[in-house]
Amino acid sequence: MSATSELTRPGAPGTGATAYLPQIEDVPALSFTRLVGVELRKLVDTRTGRWLLITILLLTAAVMAVTLWIGRQDGTGLFALLTAANIPQAVLLPVLGVITAANEWSQRTALVTFTQEPRRLRVMGAKTVAVVLLGLAILLVTVLLAVVAHVVSMTRAGGEVDLWHGWSLVVGAVVLQTLGVLMGVAFGTLLLNVPLGIVLYFLTPTVASVLVVTTSWLREHAAWFELGTAQLPLIGDGWMTGEQWAQLGTTSALWIGLPLAIGCWRVARREVK
Repeated sequence: MSATSELTRPGAPGTGATAYLPQIEDVPALSFTRLVGVELRKLVDTRTGRWLLITILLLTAAVMAVTLWIGRQDGTGLFALLTAANIPQAVLLPVLGVITAANEWSQRTALVTFTQEPRRLRVMGAKTVAVVLLGLAILLVTVLLAVVAHVVSMTRAGGEVDLWHGWSLVVGAVVLQTLGVLMGVAFGTLLLNVPLGIVLYFLTPTVASVLVVTTSWLREHAAWFELGTAQLPLIGDGWMTGEQWAQLGTTSALWIGLPLAIGCWRVARREVK
C-alpha cells in the first residue's frame, strides 16, 4: 500500500485536509533542538515578530535613556535602570508568546508544520521553549546594558558604583518575564487566534483586578487568586518569602497552567485546515 493511499484510506483519522496529514508512526521524530531552532527562526523572520522585537528593544532603550537623564546629577542606580527597562518588556514580551502559540492557526500554516512534525505537543513545547529563551536573551542584554549605563552614570556624576543593589530584581525579572511569556503562550494556545489571544491576555487581568477591588474577601486573599498581586514582590527591593512563592505558584497554576493544559488539549484534537 502506498503512503498516499495509507494516509487517505477509508476510516483514516481526520476529515478534509486533516486526512492528508501523515500518521505519527510514518514520520521519524525531528530533533527537539532542531524544532526549537526552527521556532526561533520563525520569531525573527516573520514581519510581525521582527517588528515586535525591534519595538521592545527601542522602548527599553528609550526608558533607560529617560531614567539616565532624570538621574544625571547624582547618577542612576542599577535598580532604577532595571525597573524602568522591565516595564515595556513585561507588557510586550507576552504578546510575542501569543503570536508564537497561535500564529500557525491564524496564518493557516499549521498543515505544513504538522506535516513535517505530526507530534503536535512536541511542536508546542518547542514554541514555548523558543519564546522563553528569546525573552531571557533580551533580558540578559538589558541587564548588561543597565550595568554599563549605571557604571558610566555614576562615574560621570562622581557617585559610588553599586553593582550588588538590584540583583534581587534581576532574579524577579527572570521569573516575571518567564511567567509573562508563558501566560501569553497559554492564552494563544487556548484560543488559537492571535487578535483574540492578545485581547484576552490584556482584558482578563483587568477584569480580575476589578473583581478583587470590589469584593472584600477576594481583596483580602488576592495574592492567592490574582496573578498581578502575587507578582508584585518580584519587582520589590528584596527577596520573596516562602509564602509569597506559594502564592505565586498557586496563581500561576490557575492563570497559566490551566489555560495551557486546555489549549494543548485543543491543539492535539483540532482539525487542521
